[in-house]
Amino acid sequence: MKHWDSERSVVLFNGEPKASVCVRKRNRLRLAVKRVLIFLVSCGVSSGNLRADNILPDPSFTNVSELANQPEAKGWNWQRIVEPCEVRIDQDKATLQGGKVFLHSAEFPVDASTIYQLKLDASGNAKFSTEILWWKKDGLPTRAHRSTLVKPSRLSANATQVGGRIRSPSDAATAYVRFAAEEGHAVLKSPVMRTPIGELLLKLDAAAPGSRPNDVWQDLTERNEALVLQSVRHSAEENSFVFEKPGASCIGNTQDAPRFDFATDQAAGAGRGSPFTVVLYAKLTGRSGSGIVNKLGDPTKGGWSIGLVWDQFGLDRISTLQQSDNRQNRTINGFPGLAGQGPDVKLSATDGQFHLYVIHLTGSGGRDGAVYFDGSEKSLPLGPWAFGVLSSGSVRNDAPLRIGSFNKDGFRGEIGFVEIWSGSRLREGMTPAQYSKHRYNNGAPQRAK
Repeated sequence: MKHWDSERSVVLFNGEPKASVCVRKRNRLRLAVKRVLIFLVSCGVSSGNLRADNILPDPSFTNVSELANQPEAKGWNWQRIVEPCEVRIDQDKATLQGGKVFLHSAEFPVDASTIYQLKLDASGNAKFSTEILWWKKDGLPTRAHRSTLVKPSRLSANATQVGGRIRSPSDAATAYVRFAAEEGHAVLKSPVMRTPIGELLLKLDAAAPGSRPNDVWQDLTERNEALVLQSVRHSAEENSFVFEKPGASCIGNTQDAPRFDFATDQAAGAGRGSPFTVVLYAKLTGRSGSGIVNKLGDPTKGGWSIGLVWDQFGLDRISTLQQSDNRQNRTINGFPGLAGQGPDVKLSATDGQFHLYVIHLTGSGGRDGAVYFDGSEKSLPLGPWAFGVLSSGSVRNDAPLRIGSFNKDGFRGEIGFVEIWSGSRLREGMTPAQYSKHRYNNGAPQRAK
C-alpha cells in the first residue's frame, strides 16, 4: 500500500520512507510551515513557553483542505489513501469517511524529551488511529520518528474521549498530529495537545519538620507518612537535618513506596517512561557517596538513586543511577562529570554553604537528564558512564524512599528541604530549568517556616 506523508511529501510504502521527493511541493510546504511558526511565535507560543495550554493549531477545524489542492498552513490537511474517501467539516466537527483517509495538523513547535498529552472526542464506526510525527530542527525526521497513541480500533456510535501520553524524542523540535480512519466514518471534535502540569509528590522542609523533629520528618503535602529518622539530628539554628554518622538516613513508609516508582521506557514502552524531578537544598560537610535521595532495595534488583558525591580525590558532583540488575542493565550519569574524567570535572560545592539542585530524569532510562545548580537555567554538563545501558527490566521495587544514604558510605552534610515532582513540568507548568531559577530566588529560597 502506498500513501503520502504530506508535511514532507515523501512517498511511503508500508510506512517506510522512499527516497523520491517532490521538490516543488516540499519547498512550498516548508514556506507554509515557516509562516505558521512565525505566526505562533508572534502569539507567544514558543517551545520554551509551552505549559498547560492547547498547542494544536486550529483545534476547532476552522481551516481544512485537501492536500492535493492548496495546502492549509494554519489548519489541517487531508489525504486520500483508499478511495472512495473524504473529510467533511460541520461547525467544529470533522468527519473522516471512506476506505481510508488521513487528517493531519499543521506543524507546530515542541520541546524535546517532554511528556505531551493528546485527547479528543471521537465517535462513529470506522477503525480509528492517532499518531504523532516528530521532526528535528533541520527538518529531517527524528530518530524515533513516529509515536502511535491510539492503535487502529473500531469506534462506537457514542462519543468517547480517546488519546494518550507520549514523550517527545530527545532531538525533536517540531511535530504534527495525524488521525486516520478506515472502513467507515469517524466524527472528531475538540482535539487538545498539552504538556500536563507536574504533581508534587513529596515536600520536606527542615524549617517545618513537624512536632517530633528528633524522631520523624513530616511531609508537608500530607500525602505520605512521616519519614523515620535514623542517626539524624535536627538543627533548629540552621533549619536543617544533619547527617554525620555512617548510615544516617530518613526512611519512608513502605505503604508510600509505589508513589515513588518511576517506570522507564524499557518496561513501559518507547516514550512512555515516567519523568520526575528531585529538588534538593543541601550542603556538603565531608566525603559523601551516592544515594542522597534513593529508592533502592536489593542491589541486584531495580531502583533509582540521586547522589551528592564528594570523593577521595576532592571532586564533587551530582550522580544519577537507574538500574534493573546492578550489572550491565543500568545507567550512571555524572553532573558535571564522573570520577576519572579529569581534575577539572567538579561541581565546586564543597564550600560549606547550602546549594540548590534541581535534578530531572526524563523517563527514557538512557544517558540523559539534566541538573540545574543554584538557580541556573542551563544544565550542568553530562558525563555518562561508558559501560552499561538500561536495556531491559523494570526499575520499580517495593523498597521505601530513603534520604541520606543506603549504606555506610552515604551522605555527609545537611539538608534543608527536599521536593519530588512527577512529570515533565513542575509548579504552574514550569520546566525544570524555569523552576530552578524560581526556587533559588536569587539565593534566598523560600522556606516553609
